[in-house]
Amino acid sequence: MIVVDRCIELAISRGAILHSTKFDFIDHGKLFVVLGQNEERIVGFFFINSKISPFVFRNHRSFVMQMHIKRSDYPKILHYDSYIGCHELTHIPIDELVKQLMNGGAQIRGRLKEEDLNRILDEVRKSDLFTQSEKDSFFRLEV
Repeated sequence: MIVVDRCIELAISRGAILHSTKFDFIDHGKLFVVLGQNEERIVGFFFINSKISPFVFRNHRSFVMQMHIKRSDYPKILHYDSYIGCHELTHIPIDELVKQLMNGGAQIRGRLKEEDLNRILDEVRKSDLFTQSEKDSFFRLEV
């Protein structure tokens, strides 16, 4: 099982698009995209939404961090053109995410296109919505 867990951990990399039904604070399944993992093995991600929420619409700093992605670029993942909510970084321990993937509560659905991922990284690295620690942990350049 250790080898399987490690293989799953490797798949949970920057740009992976996952779906989970196991968020305590949301009453339905959600797509999300992984941006990085810190030294404490915490995964940072952004939710993918089919619409921009009214709260985000009213907050300019959050609104400008909604990254549009096209259904035509992700036909096996998206039902509609959607928005990656890059205004709020959400966290989950990688062990919890691996457990969800193992028991069917989460699934890996695909990968973000390189140009979409680079566009997101460019914006979040410049944004004042994130601390320097978050930028260094989750948005750092990978070698």
